[in-house]
Amino acid sequence: MLDDRCYFPAMQSWPNPRMLLATTLALAAALAGDPTSVAQAGATSAAGKAPASASVEVTLTQGASLPGVTVTMPVVGLSMEYPTMATDLGTGACPSPALVSALEQLGSPPLALAGDSQDMTVPSGVLIGAPPSSWEMATLYTLPAGFWSQLHCLLGQTHDPLTVGLNLKTGQPAWAEQMAAGAQSAATNGLSFSLGNEPDLYLLPNYSSFDHPPADQETLEVDLYLQLAGALRQVIGGAPVIGPELATPAHWQHELPRIISQLHLATVGVHAYPLSACLTPKAVTTGGLLTPYAGEEPRKLATAVATAQAAGVPAIISESNSVSCGGLAGVSDSPASAVWAVRFVLSALKTGFLEVRFHFSGGPYDPFILSGQEVIERPLDDAMVALGRWLPVGASLRTVPRVRGLVATSVTGASGQTLLILDNEHPAAQKVVLRKAQHVRVETFSPTRAGLQTTQLAAKHGRIQLVLAPNSVVAVSAVA
Repeated sequence: MLDDRCYFPAMQSWPNPRMLLATTLALAAALAGDPTSVAQAGATSAAGKAPASASVEVTLTQGASLPGVTVTMPVVGLSMEYPTMATDLGTGACPSPALVSALEQLGSPPLALAGDSQDMTVPSGVLIGAPPSSWEMATLYTLPAGFWSQLHCLLGQTHDPLTVGLNLKTGQPAWAEQMAAGAQSAATNGLSFSLGNEPDLYLLPNYSSFDHPPADQETLEVDLYLQLAGALRQVIGGAPVIGPELATPAHWQHELPRIISQLHLATVGVHAYPLSACLTPKAVTTGGLLTPYAGEEPRKLATAVATAQAAGVPAIISESNSVSCGGLAGVSDSPASAVWAVRFVLSALKTGFLEVRFHFSGGPYDPFILSGQEVIERPLDDAMVALGRWLPVGASLRTVPRVRGLVATSVTGASGQTLLILDNEHPAAQKVVLRKAQHVRVETFSPTRAGLQTTQLAAKHGRIQLVLAPNSVVAVSAVA
């Protein structure tokens, strides 16, 4: 399945082509190992200035005393299309141990059944013997008979919190009631619901004048959404609701407070994809993924966070990944996706979002692939594991000011331990001198090498020297 924005190209915005081209060429030069080209590329990097050749001096505790953002829930979660989950659950009474192990390695994060298939899924058995009456009816996805019992077996072992997306666009309240009952039988560690997927992209045509939508288009769309979602809200009773799962929060920016209030949302959830494989696939490159434009996408959604905070509810990015429309092979599954994910989650947390849920749809951007009894991990999975460990519940993080040429983030754990995350956004290497540390662990994500590379370094003459490779992210922590 593909996310909805494949079919709505006008809903995406894109980076400046000159900036994207310059960054891509600079990255290519850096990967080729040409020192002259790297130096020249640094002058035209996305940040606008080349990092100085002199070393940057930092300490592990630098900035730790500044006010920070507290981590109150797992910082990463999963969003899965219904057919993808059904396939991964297999045909047995319980899923394979490989799937259990993959979720446990991620820390048993929140798990959502969502995406484009949410508004195409119906309970098992409801369409038996009924001839399809429309194109939409003929293309609905019917859950396998044992889906909820298999999911219960999975969650009984992993204890992931569950969010179940209900079909608002093509569904019926009776179907939603059956889905809710199935979800309640499956959940073992908390249950919430979402009501429709990306309803701001549902069509509400103005037949009298397609070229001139009415001035109150947003209000008309939200009125209809609230009417239909309200019926589903009655079906699930007092269960927590995450939503409204907007593709582009700006579409319903003015009506979002009314939606929060009328549906009694427990969490505001919105979607975010920085690049698209269906709008301008030529722009979907490794260089494009490594631009600040892609990594800092959450900052564009700050208004949604402010609206949620004003209503007294948390906000999360409930569906995201590197490239919409299922991702692009060679980019979404490349080592660069791990670098992007770290940048994206840090940006989301600093913007005020409490969590990012990465999407599965059976495409190249899936964090891992289940192949029989084997899990094939992709670089994005490595980043998710690392982020869960670097940013546990109870930790706090803040941007460290005045670190020349780098984006520095200080993380303080609940027990007082510190971690320094250094991000070299430039296509040129950056020298760093670490002071006031004797032994450190350095963990590195690189756009040219898959996996998290870990080394331990000891001080010489009271300092430790590091060289951050182009477009790499490192996390430095003290070793006893």
